[in-house]
Amino acid sequence: MSTAGASLALSAKVNHFLAAKGKRQIKRCQPDSDRYEGLGNLYLIEMASGEVLDHHVNIEAFAKKIGVA
Repeated sequence: MSTAGASLALSAKVNHFLAAKGKRQIKRCQPDSDRYEGLGNLYLIEMASGEVLDHHVNIEAFAKKIGVA
C-alpha cells in the first residue's frame, strides 16, 4: 500500500474510533483551498459546533495518542 493509501486508511480508522465517541472528526483540507495554509492537510473539528480544535494534524502521531495505532 502506498504512503498516501496508508494515511487515508489510518484516517478512516481514526475517524471510526472518534465517531464512536461522537465528539470529534478528522477532516482533510484540499491544497487549493484558501484555508489550506492555516489548516494544513488534516485538521480536527468538534462535530457539534464545527470548531477547529487542531490544525496541521500528523495522523500517525494522533492515532498513537488516542490508542488507535
